[in-house]
Amino acid sequence: MGSESVLFRNGFRYRRAEASGLPSALRVEGLQYTYPGLLLTVLLIGIGAFGYFLMSSLVGAFLPVELEKMGASNTFIGIFITSIPYVLNMIITPVVSFQSDRLRTRLGRRMPYILCSAPFVTLFLILIGWTPAFCAGAEWMPQWLPRILLGMLSVGYQIFFLIVGSIIYYLFPDVIPERFIGRFMALFSLTGSLAGFIFSRWLLPFGENHLGWLFTAVSLFYLAVIVFMGRTVREGAYPPPDDAGKPFSPVGMVRSYFRDCYSIPFYYSFFIMMALSDVSTVCRAMFNFLYAKNTLGLSYAEFGEIMGWGGVVGVLLSFPVGLLVDRFHALRVYAFGLLLVVAVNLFSFFLVHDYRSFLVSSLLLAVVYTIQGAATLPCFVAILPKAYYGQFSSANALLRAAFMAICGAGGGALFDWLRNYQYIYMWDFLFTAAALGAFGVLYRSWQLRGGAQSYIAPLPRDRRP
Repeated sequence: MGSESVLFRNGFRYRRAEASGLPSALRVEGLQYTYPGLLLTVLLIGIGAFGYFLMSSLVGAFLPVELEKMGASNTFIGIFITSIPYVLNMIITPVVSFQSDRLRTRLGRRMPYILCSAPFVTLFLILIGWTPAFCAGAEWMPQWLPRILLGMLSVGYQIFFLIVGSIIYYLFPDVIPERFIGRFMALFSLTGSLAGFIFSRWLLPFGENHLGWLFTAVSLFYLAVIVFMGRTVREGAYPPPDDAGKPFSPVGMVRSYFRDCYSIPFYYSFFIMMALSDVSTVCRAMFNFLYAKNTLGLSYAEFGEIMGWGGVVGVLLSFPVGLLVDRFHALRVYAFGLLLVVAVNLFSFFLVHDYRSFLVSSLLLAVVYTIQGAATLPCFVAILPKAYYGQFSSANALLRAAFMAICGAGGGALFDWLRNYQYIYMWDFLFTAAALGAFGVLYRSWQLRGGAQSYIAPLPRDRRP
């Protein structure tokens, strides 16, 4: 790279330096680290990620229960918690991803989106948290109005959550050298597991009687740590995009987006594998707490304790799994995770019937999803072209959103018909098995393109299958 100028981090502050003579393994996108500087960056991102994981736990944990208390059906819950947000995802994520790949600011191309969305995420979470108490005291309200109000507030929250929820994952490959991405994602997953343990073990029971204060405290904590991360983690200087200087009309942007992302058949199996894998968990995300509470008779505290132990499993396994990702390649570890998900769900469908068997199943699922989760982002980094990383990630998200929008409402209607939450395991089993089939197609194509030794991601300009 000759005498290229980079942002160099050895301690808390960055300084401008020449890249000549610096180790390339610690360099990425105009950034250069020493090992202490890289470790500090990972720690600062981890602080922001901890707040992000706590924040993102709130709606999924409490909204289905609060809507059920207001008389909402499973179909209604599926539409507002899954289908509508993922329809919005199909609109918002491609736009912000396309634009963030091309954005060049003093703060970088990803950080402005993360910082600008944070206040709105916080505001909507606070409103969601206090709405059940407000509606309970408003006897003048028609019976249907509280659940509509809560549903609409959740949609407002999702609009801004979708921005940070996609862009934050694009930040990682931009600031973490690829050589360390597996171990970084292991630590990222560990952070998520730790946040999940704390939330499930101590915060979830607190929400039974103090929901508004819980939402307020967690969302303000998220705002504080995400701003702190944005002020202490820098992005490097990116080369101009291939289409720099070209004017884009909305129609032209859409045309360019779809032509770039969906004109290369190689990526189809990757997108489908990820979409099917994500869809496999949609009913568990919506109904797991209701299953534990209504079918198995667990209390808030018992459910939180079990989920907390699952978080401990994630903490213990995340870093060893990250080492396996870097050692054996993310695709292979991800496929192993899919196989285990299939096996555990089949076991759980037939054998879970009380507190103890639900505990065993939940701990096994924590193991297999830690394996799968630690390999997910490294799969994206390994497969997608770096110059168009956000755009191609959003192309995956677009297909995923279409699947989730259909399956959210469809899953809700299915469970209204079945009236048996035990089938969340069979749902997961069937969709994960289908994801395994898509993986087989992807793996064969990846091997033909060089595999672990010499794979080069096809670019839009290549236009070859």
